[in-house]
Amino acid sequence: MLSMRAITAIAVRPLLWPAAIGAVLSLARRGWWRHWPFLPFPDESVVRWRVTTAFGQPDMALATEDILSYLRWRRSHGLWR
Repeated sequence: MLSMRAITAIAVRPLLWPAAIGAVLSLARRGWWRHWPFLPFPDESVVRWRVTTAFGQPDMALATEDILSYLRWRRSHGLWR
């Protein structure tokens, strides 16, 4: 999950908000709105796979700058929805 440092870093960068929302929704479990707590939490297996393919270690804690870089990449490619 995201650290408070990463959440704060995203919160102070409004230009990245659409990319962050798009990323959350793209990683969310299917049908997340039908199950308590009705929040788009990511599917752990998908996140584990994405981290493994990006960094080679499935349990690696993501650095804030890596998350911001990913969101900047999504924004630059129009992947905000």
